[in-house]
Amino acid sequence: MTNIDISVIIPARNTGSYLKKCINSMINQTASNIEIIIVDDASDPPLKSLLYNEYKTYQNIIYLRNETPMRPGGARNRGIDIAHGRYITFCDSDDWIDLNYFEQVIKYMDTTMADIGMTSMMRNDDYSQNPFYKCYYDRLYTLTPSIALKILSGSYDMGIQIVPACINKVYRRKFISDTNSRFEQDIYFQGILYSVYTFLRAKKIICIPNTTYHHYLRINSITQSFDQKHIHDFVECFTRMKAYFDNLGKYEEYAFEYYRICEHYINVLVSELFEYIPNENDKKKYLIEIIQAIKNIVNFDDYYRYITAEQLRQHIQPHINNTFDILY
Repeated sequence: MTNIDISVIIPARNTGSYLKKCINSMINQTASNIEIIIVDDASDPPLKSLLYNEYKTYQNIIYLRNETPMRPGGARNRGIDIAHGRYITFCDSDDWIDLNYFEQVIKYMDTTMADIGMTSMMRNDDYSQNPFYKCYYDRLYTLTPSIALKILSGSYDMGIQIVPACINKVYRRKFISDTNSRFEQDIYFQGILYSVYTFLRAKKIICIPNTTYHHYLRINSITQSFDQKHIHDFVECFTRMKAYFDNLGKYEEYAFEYYRICEHYINVLVSELFEYIPNENDKKKYLIEIIQAIKNIVNFDDYYRYITAEQLRQHIQPHINNTFDILY
């Protein structure tokens, strides 16, 4: 294929009932020259018949199938390998985008020559009828990689948020190729790893206004669960992330950001444990494993070296207040 502006890669596994809404939001875009790559990650039944029946007249839809599951990261890597677009973006198979999404993305990426662009993201779920913005950009923001990493970690407040995911981001394909930006396909937490890896190597990152990625959180999705692999992959995630910094000689520069991101995911891990594990004995067992996992990846002497007194106060003050509330 030639003259493709943007390739969108959609990993899909047993999400046929949601996939149509996702694809329809792509084929009805105000921009043309779009390539849609569906990577069927061993769905049962395969998604090919659904795609053929619904979209056989669309020449810009490419179907790939993994006979054994490669997880979202592996599926995305397969899509990257065959993408023809000047830009590459990713979409989950149960999500959708505004109809002007690609038009806005292409316009701002072309005019700024950025390596990475980020759009607003709205969260929708099965629990409530009130979607909300996870991040919102009302104008164009141009960020250095350093500022983007600091906003991502929460160590710098610029009045905007950056979501640690790949799905509301667009990447220049040449940038992905030149930096060998690939997904870690065997573990959870791929989004934060890919964000850190690419942010560290980008020259310019932008926030794109006036369009939104809609993220749908299903009750029975893979993210709505907890098991021992989550703890194992938490350790593996931050071991690999530290290696990203070390390999570029940037750990000293971003050590505090590393620990802030780690702290956030510890909270995520514990929250998921208490939400999805009902048995008290199992909760206790997993909590002990999480504590041991923290010891394996956090050097507290190192951590205290990078945190200021004010930052430490902000971390512990809520816990002190809660303790006094209980005592009194």
